[in-house]
Amino acid sequence: MRTALVLVIVLACTAFLLSLYAPDRGWLHSRGRLHIWYHLALFASLGLLAMRASVQRSERYALLIAAVLVGIGIELVEASRYGIPLEWKDIRTDIAGVILGGIAGWLLRRRRSSV
Repeated sequence: MRTALVLVIVLACTAFLLSLYAPDRGWLHSRGRLHIWYHLALFASLGLLAMRASVQRSERYALLIAAVLVGIGIELVEASRYGIPLEWKDIRTDIAGVILGGIAGWLLRRRRSSV
């Protein structure tokens, strides 16, 4: 199994499990101006790793979709567990991060294959 695939699985599972078992929302939740950038960086990393994880296009797309679903799942768990409104801005940022990371991974793959 490729290292990038293992990293995608470990990061996604860790993020989701932490959202389930965190003692309170403040333990995981960032605040302030950097909050949205943390979301973008984490999910861009997942998108990049997803694109690097497999040589098969269908597997890469499945991993990108899984990364988006992890972001949505985390937000749904937080809303349900802590009784807060669903944070749509975080979901949009997570999706944008996966897309940007996926594009970066695609560009790196193209660059590597043309060298």
